[in-house]
Amino acid sequence: MNLSVQAKYFWIAIVCIGSIGIWLPFLLAVPLKQKVGIDTIAINLTTFYISIYFSGCIDFMLKQIDNIEHANRKSNILNIVFLIILCFGLIITTIWLSVLNYITLPIILSVIGSIIALKLWWITNLDNPTFDEFMRAEANNNHGQNWEQNG
Repeated sequence: MNLSVQAKYFWIAIVCIGSIGIWLPFLLAVPLKQKVGIDTIAINLTTFYISIYFSGCIDFMLKQIDNIEHANRKSNILNIVFLIILCFGLIITTIWLSVLNYITLPIILSVIGSIIALKLWWITNLDNPTFDEFMRAEANNNHGQNWEQNG
């Protein structure tokens, strides 16, 4: 399996490490013989997706501002504003329903928020030069020997 740098980063950093607040409490509860209820999943998922969601929105808006020739720039910025409003709605509703001791609907809403956040991260970073193999290889060919001499 030959994954791109972006896919590896996504699965390792964003999904596995980023979701530590979701799975670590359950993992630690077993050896400590503590009970971790399913009612904490919605809040844990919500705290997971908030940072990914908003950083994706900000990155996408900055890309739109930098891309002057983009024909749909205004529409894309309005889409981001809609996503921010949607995120606030998901967060408030999830917390409110969790406080009222609902379990299923807050989990569903937090899963929806997580999916939107992860998709937004992927779309925002699709053209990110950090993840472009060609650019990394070209930079290494052009500057690799200089870096080795200075390092």
